Amino acid sequence: MFPMLALHETLRMPDDHVLHLRVPNVRKGEEVEVLVLSKNGDTHAAKLALIAEAARDPLYQKDMDDIANDFAYVDSEHF
Repeated sequence: MFPMLALHETLRMPDDHVLHLRVPNVRKGEEVEVLVLSKNGDTHAAKLALIAEAARDPLYQKDMDDIANDFAYVDSEHF
């Protein structure tokens, strides 16, 4: 089992798009994994509105029908 370090830090994106992050307790040359999550300002209500809008989109409905039809052949429960 490998010891794991979790670090949470909120940064603002600078003009040059280069983020500097100080990571404690990691040896030089040791491999680390960095995950960047962007808070783009979308609210939960705005996302729900987009989902509701998609449900009325004919192309979206056709895609969903096609997927359901594809699964009808592999799913024995026929959702």
